[in-house]
Amino acid sequence: MEGDSKPSFQKRKENGETQSQDTTQEHNKESERDAAAAEKMGEDTVKRLEGVPVAQQNKGGDQDEGKEDSEEESEEEEEEEPKLKYERMSGDLREILKKDGASCIAANSKLVVVGTNSGHVHVLDHQGNRVREFWLHSRPVTMLNLDGNGDYLASCSHDRKVVVQGLYSTDNCHSLVMDTPVRSVALDPHYHKPRSGRRFVVGTNKVTLYEKAMFGQLRSTVLAEGGGPARAMKWEGQFLAWAIDSGVRVTDMTTNAVITLIKRDHSLALPSEQYPPHLCWPDPNTLLVGWGDSVKVCRVRERLTPPTPHLAPTPTLTLPPYYLEIIYMFTTDFYVCGLGPLGEHVVVLAYNKQADVPALPSSGQASTSPTTTDGRRPQMRVLEPLQGRFEEISKDVLGIRCFQDYKPANYHLESLVDDRQFYIVSPQDVVVAKPRSADDRIHWLLTHNKHHEALQVVRTCREVHKYTVHSVGQVYLDHLISTGQYQEAASLCPQILGSDKALWEGAVVRFNRARQLRVLSPHLPQGPLDPAVYQTVLLDLLHSDHQGFLQVVQEWPGRLYNVSFIINAVLETLARNASNLTLLRALAHLYSNIDKHDKALAIYLKLKHRDVFHLIGRHNLYACVTKHVLDLMSLDVDATLEICISHLNIVPPEKVVVALSNHHEFLYRYLDSLYERRREQSKPYHSQLVQLYADWNRPKLLQLLLHSSCYQLGPALEVCQSRNLTVETIHLLDRMGSSMESLRLILEEEQNLDWAIRLCKEHDDVDLWSRLINYSLDKPDCIRALLNDIGTHIDPLLIIQRIPRGLEIPGLRDALVKLLHDYHLQIELRTGCQRILVADGSKLLNKLVTIQKAATPVYSHTECPSCNKKILSSGGGTGGEGSGGTLVVFACRHVYHHHCLPDHSQQSHPPGTPAQPHEVCQVCRNDKKKSFLSS
Repeated sequence: MEGDSKPSFQKRKENGETQSQDTTQEHNKESERDAAAAEKMGEDTVKRLEGVPVAQQNKGGDQDEGKEDSEEESEEEEEEEPKLKYERMSGDLREILKKDGASCIAANSKLVVVGTNSGHVHVLDHQGNRVREFWLHSRPVTMLNLDGNGDYLASCSHDRKVVVQGLYSTDNCHSLVMDTPVRSVALDPHYHKPRSGRRFVVGTNKVTLYEKAMFGQLRSTVLAEGGGPARAMKWEGQFLAWAIDSGVRVTDMTTNAVITLIKRDHSLALPSEQYPPHLCWPDPNTLLVGWGDSVKVCRVRERLTPPTPHLAPTPTLTLPPYYLEIIYMFTTDFYVCGLGPLGEHVVVLAYNKQADVPALPSSGQASTSPTTTDGRRPQMRVLEPLQGRFEEISKDVLGIRCFQDYKPANYHLESLVDDRQFYIVSPQDVVVAKPRSADDRIHWLLTHNKHHEALQVVRTCREVHKYTVHSVGQVYLDHLISTGQYQEAASLCPQILGSDKALWEGAVVRFNRARQLRVLSPHLPQGPLDPAVYQTVLLDLLHSDHQGFLQVVQEWPGRLYNVSFIINAVLETLARNASNLTLLRALAHLYSNIDKHDKALAIYLKLKHRDVFHLIGRHNLYACVTKHVLDLMSLDVDATLEICISHLNIVPPEKVVVALSNHHEFLYRYLDSLYERRREQSKPYHSQLVQLYADWNRPKLLQLLLHSSCYQLGPALEVCQSRNLTVETIHLLDRMGSSMESLRLILEEEQNLDWAIRLCKEHDDVDLWSRLINYSLDKPDCIRALLNDIGTHIDPLLIIQRIPRGLEIPGLRDALVKLLHDYHLQIELRTGCQRILVADGSKLLNKLVTIQKAATPVYSHTECPSCNKKILSSGGGTGGEGSGGTLVVFACRHVYHHHCLPDHSQQSHPPGTPAQPHEVCQVCRNDKKKSFLSS
C-alpha cells in the first residue's frame, strides 16, 4: 500500500489531527452512524473557519483604498519564480469552443476528451486537433471518464443518459437511461481487461454499480443512496470516492464496503451547485478533496490488527480491512475549483472570495504582479499542506477568456498525475499547465536579470536542452559589461569562454574598448591566444598599472609574447622614469626569461630585492654567488647562508671566506653555520672561528675549544688572554701542559675549589696536590672540602699533618669521619678485588693444567707433517724407519715421527741448561712466519 511509485504525501502525526470512520454495510443506518463517528472523532480537528483565511496572500486591494501601500509592497517584494507554465490548447478546439461551450474534460497520456453544453463529446489529441466526435447526449455533458488504458469512455448528462463508448471497439459498449439527471460516472480502471467484470458506477440520487452478468446483461448493485446527488466521483485502483451533499464517501470496490465518510465541514452557505466538490487520486492510496474553501489530504491505510471487543460500537459490527486518515486539512481564503498533486505540493485552481485579483499583463496568460482589476480571474496556486494551515509556494493569475461571466462551478481542473499536466477548463477556453522545465526556468531567470542563478542551473541540471553554459554565460557577460561590472565579468570569463580562442580574443577587444584590460589580465588563459593579444594587454598595463604589469610578467611564461618587444617598451618607459622600482623588477624578470641572467641579477642587486634569491634558485645561478656574496649577505643573511652551505661544491668556503674577510660579522655568521652544519668542512677555519666566537658568541667559544683540535693553541691563548676570558684561558693552558698555571688561575681568578680538585684528580700530579694543599692550609672551608674529596686519591696525612695548630675548622669531625669511611671502603674494595683476581687466576690455571694433561688422540690416518707418512703402521705400531717407535706430540695437536724433527738442542739452548729438543711445532712456526711476512 505504501510502496506505490506515484506522488504521495507523508504523514505528520499530531494529537487530534487525524480522522477515521468505520461503517457497516447496512445502508439505512449508515449515514447516521458515520455522522456520529465523524462528529465524535473530528471534534477537535474539523474547524469551521468560514471566511477566515489561514494563509495570507499578497493582493492588489481596491483602487479606492490602500493603493499606495500596495505599490510600496510591490516594490519591496521580489517577484517569485512561477512553478508552472501555461499554454492554451488550439487546433480544432478553438473552433469548437467558438460554437459551443466546454462543460467537462477527461484526459490521459494519449487523448483529451472534451464534453460540451450541447451534448457533444470531442476526442482530441494533445494539440487540440479533432480525432473523433460523438453526439451522445442532448443536454450538457456533466462528466467524462476514461478507463486506465484509454480504450473506453464513459459520459453522463442532464438528459439522464449514461453512455459507455469504446474508442477503438464496439464491444462492451452501453447506453443507459436513468430516472433522474446523472451527475457523475466512473469506469473501472481495468474496464478494458476481459476478466475485469466490465464494471462502472453511475451517480444520481443514489450510487449504483453496474457489471457484466451472464449473456451480456448488466447487473446493478446499489452501493449507497440518500444524502443528495453524487456530484463528483473518482475511481483509482480498488477504491472509489464520491461526493454527496453530506460529505465524501470512500468504498473498497473489492468488497463493495464503504470505508468511511469524510464529513463536509465547510459553510452550508456555500451550496454544492455553485461550489461543487472536487476529488483527485494522486496514487491508489492518497485522496485529495477540495470543496468550497476547504482542502483535505487523506490516506487510505490497511488495518493491521483487529480492534479489541470493548472498542466495537455494536456487538455485531464488522470493521472493513481499510480505514481512511486525514493527514492534512486546512481552510483557504479562496474557493476551490479543482486540485491535483505536484510532488509533495497541491495545485489548486482557485477563485478569489473577494473581487480584487491581480491584473493580467498584455503579453501573457499568467502574471504575479499584484494590481487591481474589475473581475475575478481564476488562479493556479501551488500550496504546501501543513497541519491546520498551508504555505503558498506560488500563485499565477490566468487569462481565461470571458472570465467575467463565470463562477466557480464553470471551472474544472483535470490532472494527469504521471505526466504532471493540468487541464484548466472553462466554457470558452482550455489551458494546459505544466511544471516549468529547466529551460523555462533559465529563460525566466535571464529575463529577470538573475543570470548567476541561470548559470548555476545550466551547469547542474541535466535536463536543459535549449541552453548551454556558453549561451547563458554570454548573456551574463553582456549584462555585466553593459552595467559596468567589469570585475565580475572578468572573473566569469574562464568559466564561460573555456579555451575558445576566438571568444577570448573578442573579450579582449571588448575590455580594451572599455579600458579595462587590467581587470581581465589575471584571468587570461596562458595560451593558445596570439602573441599580439598578450602584448596588447602588457602594453596597456605598462601605461596604466605598473604593479599589475609586474604581476602579469611574473605569472605569464615568456613563450606567450615577444619578450624583446616588451623589454624595449619597458626601457622606453624607464628612460622617462628611471627610479621606478616596480618596472625595474619587471625588467629583471623579463631579462631572466631570455636567459640574460647577469643583467637580471644586477638589477635585483641594485634594487636590493629578495627576488634575486628566487632568480638564483630558479636558474641555478649558484656560481655567481661567490662574486656577489657580500651584496647577498647585506640583503638577506639567512637566504645567502642557505645557498652557500647547501652548495659547497659550487660555492667553495675558501672563496667565501676571502670575500667576507673584511666583514667580520658576516664571516662569523658564515663560519658558524658551516661549523654547525658541515663540521668537517669547517676544520680549516677553526682558528678564525676562535677569534670570531670571542667577539660575537662567547658561549660557543668554550664548546669549540673543548671539542675541536683543529685550531692553533698559541694564537687561541692570545685571543682569550687579550679579552680576559679566564675560563677559556684555563682550558687552553691545561691543553698546552701548563697545569700549574691553570690551577693558579682557577684558585686566584675563579676561586673555584671544586674545579681545582677536579683538575688535580685528572692529572694525579703530586706537585698539583701540594700546590692545592698549600693554598688551602689557611682556609678552613678549603681544608674541610679537601678532606671530603681527596681521601681516595692521596694520603690524607699529607693534609692532616700540615694543618696549623689551633686552627678552627667547622665540620672537621664530619669530614674526618667521612675520610675514614672512604679509606676503609677503599681498603675493602681493594681486598675484594684481590680476592677475585686470585680466585680467577687459580681457576684458570687449574683449567689450563687439566687441558694440558688431557691425552691427545692419534688416529691411524694421521700423517706426519714432515714426511707425509702415516703415524701408525698397518700393524698397529708406530711407523717410520729406524725411529725406535718414538712419536712427538705438540700441544697444538700436531704429531711427528721423532726422527723427522731436526735436533735443535745445541742451538736453541745456552750451555748449562738442559736440552729441550723439538720444543717448537714446525707447522705452527711456519704459519707464524708467513703471517708476519704478509703483515
